[in-house]
Parts: sequence; C-alpha cells; structure tokens
Amino acid sequence: MKKLILTTVAAIGAWSTLAPAAHAADIIEAPAYVAPPPAPVVVQTSGWYLRGDIGYNFKSKTDGHYDFYNVGFGNDGVDNTEYYDSITLKNSANFGAGIGYRVSDHFRTDLTVDYFRTGVEGSSRCGYLVEIGYGLDPVNNNCRYDDSSHASIWTAMANAYVDIGTYGRITPYIGAGLGFAHVKYDDMENTISCGGAACDASGIYHGTHPGESSWRFASSLMAGASVDITDSLKFDAGYKYTRISKGDAFGYDEADSAAGASGVQGKDDGFNIHTVRAGLRYEFGGTGFGKGKEPAPLYTAQDSVYAEPAPVYK
Repeated sequence: MKKLILTTVAAIGAWSTLAPAAHAADIIEAPAYVAPPPAPVVVQTSGWYLRGDIGYNFKSKTDGHYDFYNVGFGNDGVDNTEYYDSITLKNSANFGAGIGYRVSDHFRTDLTVDYFRTGVEGSSRCGYLVEIGYGLDPVNNNCRYDDSSHASIWTAMANAYVDIGTYGRITPYIGAGLGFAHVKYDDMENTISCGGAACDASGIYHGTHPGESSWRFASSLMAGASVDITDSLKFDAGYKYTRISKGDAFGYDEADSAAGASGVQGKDDGFNIHTVRAGLRYEFGGTGFGKGKEPAPLYTAQDSVYAEPAPVYK
C-alpha cells in the first residue's frame, strides 16, 4: 500500500511539471494585422477656366468689286461692275479673351471674343468710261484706282478643343470654332492716277467714300500647345486660321450721291486671317489627375498600421 501511494504521488508531480510546457507549446501567434490603405482620392479635372491672348496677324490678300456709277455720260446710274486686282490687309496686333469649360482630360470648349484693327489697301484698273473721259488710250494706259482705309474687326466664336495628351508639362491640342464677325470700315480714300502725257501722274481725282459695317459668318481652325506653369495656370501658344465671309466695304462718294446714287457701292470677298498667338489660361478645376501628373500617394508600405493582437490559445 505504501508503495502504491508513493508511485501515485510521483506520477502527479511529473504531470504537474509537464502540463504547463504542453499548454505553452499550444499557443498560436496570430499574424500581424495590416490596415488597408485609404481609398484613393479622385481629383476633379473638369471645371471652368478663363483665358487671355495676344497675337500677330500676318499680311493677307483678298479680292472685291464695286459698282461704277455713271455720271454725265448719258443716263446716270450703275453702268458696270469693276473688280479689284487685289485688296491687302496689313500686319496687325490681335487681342482676345474668353471663358471656357473643361469637360474631361482631353476635351474642352470656350467662348472667345477677339479684336484687331488693320490697314486696308486696294487697287484696280479705271473703268472704261473714266479712261474715255480723261481722253486716255482705252488699251495702253496706266489709269488705276488706289484705295486705302482701315477696318476694325471683332469676332465672337464658340470653340472646341481636343487635348491630345500630356508629355511632361506640355499638352498639344487641335481645335475648331464657329461664330460671327463684325467688320467696320473707316471712310475710304480713293485716288485715280495714271502715267504719261494724258494725265497728271500725281493724281487726277481724289474722293472719299463712307465706310460700311456688316455682320458676317466666321470660322476658325487652331493648333498649338499649352505648358503647365502651375497645376491651374497654363501658358498657351499656337496658330489660328480665321475665315471671315464677304460683306459690305464702302458707299458712294459725294459726287455720285449728289447724282442720286445710294446704298453700298463696294464689297470685299472676305478675309483669310493667319495669326500666331500666345496667352494664359487659368483653370478652376482639379490639378490635372489623369493627365500625366498623378498626385503623391497617400499611403505607402512604411505607413502601414500594425495592430498588436492578443495571443490566441488552442
């Protein structure tokens, strides 16, 4: 009996020694918990913008015609329609401003108003009745009309642009526009001159024709590139072609008006305006996310948040 009791006590002692080690071996360390990154912030790229531009219009040419009013050669009235050899628009400065809306990274629209003032010169042969009236050889003579004036031209256009893509800070684009132009001529100075013994080479006639004004259809094509100065401020430079349709140019001079002439005497065939321009565009939308300028990440591996979970026992 005593031996049995001693054996039982020894077994209990051995169990109490091994039991904690067995439980300790069953402890399972849970893996560290990594907090998920925050949802990415979507930056809005659409929004309104303002623009201002200055430009340079290159000299260009067009054509035109006028009605010759017969005074003193039988019945007074329009005798013939004469055509200009050419009408020249001189070089000029161009000023513009507008408001627009960016629809997406690659598409935007705007409304613009542009203004320029240019010198206008025209030249044509004298009408045959003028040549006869001055006793000139109707075939071999240098009788010409030389006209000069100035024109003030406003254009109001609705434009659309495609931003092709962003390469570093540069975004090339193409665009087109439709709208209206208002063309107002100053009074036109008209001189008839010819060389040779038949007339005074310094000018044998000088008259003034009142300038006309008219609204006309206009269209344009643009190409250029913008450069990011900041996320919102862009430097914009490019080329613009503007077509202005034909319209009224000048009326009859005092002598013709006294003989009964009225209305518009001369018309131009419209203008082709070639302009290089530069300006600034300020966009009130986002910072350009999606246009090659991703915002700095809001979450990195170094920013991971590790929770320290309590041990899990099995």
